[in-house]
Amino acid sequence: MKRKLRILLMAYCFPPMNSIGSHRPHGWARSWRDLGHEIHVLTPAKLGFDGPMDLDLDCTGIEVHEVDYLAALRGAPRPRPDRDATGAKRWEQLKTATRRARFSMAMFGDPRLLAYFALVRSGTRIIASRGIDFIVATSPPEVSLFAARALSQRTGVPWVADFRDLWFRDMRLYHSGVASWLAGLVHRWLLRNAAALVTVSMGQRKRLADYLGREVLNSYNGFLADAWRPTPPPKPWADSRVHIVYTGRIYPGNQDPEPLFRALDALRRENDGLARKVAVDFYGFEDPWLRELVARHRLEDCVRLHGFVPHRESLAVQRAADALLFLDWVNARGEGVLAGKLFEYIGSGRPILSLGRRDAAEAAALLAETRCGVTLTTDEEVAAYLKRLVASAPLPDVASPARERLSREEQARAILDELQARLFRV
Repeated sequence: MKRKLRILLMAYCFPPMNSIGSHRPHGWARSWRDLGHEIHVLTPAKLGFDGPMDLDLDCTGIEVHEVDYLAALRGAPRPRPDRDATGAKRWEQLKTATRRARFSMAMFGDPRLLAYFALVRSGTRIIASRGIDFIVATSPPEVSLFAARALSQRTGVPWVADFRDLWFRDMRLYHSGVASWLAGLVHRWLLRNAAALVTVSMGQRKRLADYLGREVLNSYNGFLADAWRPTPPPKPWADSRVHIVYTGRIYPGNQDPEPLFRALDALRRENDGLARKVAVDFYGFEDPWLRELVARHRLEDCVRLHGFVPHRESLAVQRAADALLFLDWVNARGEGVLAGKLFEYIGSGRPILSLGRRDAAEAAALLAETRCGVTLTTDEEVAAYLKRLVASAPLPDVASPARERLSREEQARAILDELQARLFRV
């Protein structure tokens, strides 16, 4: 029988911070807690620029240690779930406007690295007082990796590096060549004493292993099984249209909704009455380029941008959708990118319409294996899908036993088994 472990999980993103990056460390912490282990989460205290704080997930039985790291802002008001979303929206607009400049510097332009000293001080106290068996640090941002490495060197406790994203120039947006090259050198040094490496997809696993010349484990992000109610909530739309729903951010140049817009435009020219039965709903922070794209195709009557909504509302609209739109990474240099949103969609049980360039991509393979959706690569395929969707709606939930292995609980259990086998030879 495997022994009870004391695990220190280091993550900048953690509930209530409403970021896709918060779900993976929370899923691990919760699942490992349910397996009987003692879990400590070390995370920096959040401020306004970290975004909305309305991600309400169960953290009972998990010891969450928040540390302040910006002394000048220590007295500033923290973001709260019940506050007006205006402040978060302004920060998001500023981050969107400066994204290219900030990302071009890779980790070297990230102010969150300032949390390093506070994390190391607090982590040292936790390890000394709780007898931690091993440390897991998940990134980005990379500050958690730097702090975990330092803690391991100070205390001798082994540490594991988890990559939700990679730092390579062709996998991270807008990196300059110099910044990417330097980031590569820093990461090679940083990971030299890591006991194990983990990432989120088979594609990223291969790329990271090839780059570093060492073994990398894979653990999919997964979906939270009990986040979904057995019956759909009331539909949030007052019309009788067939609704295709997208939730989350879209990265221009890497994800492309235009095949759907072209198919809608073609359907409208062929049969306007049929086209009017379709509505496409985008939920997430509004990017001007997306609104301009909708206007260019003259689709304002059927494509709606609803703006950012809290996580619970996002789950509700997913359950109410007739189909969920997934935009796979279309940039060939991004091979291995597998958005966490795909697993949330799979968990919802609703049919998934995936748009991509290749039907052999990892996302397409997972959809085929679980029978939770289809991957379409041409405008003609998308137009035909829309016709079938209108004719068949409402569609029943997808019954797929194969998807259960992709739950966060199963993925967290499997990766912990692998880590125990490697760290403790059990």
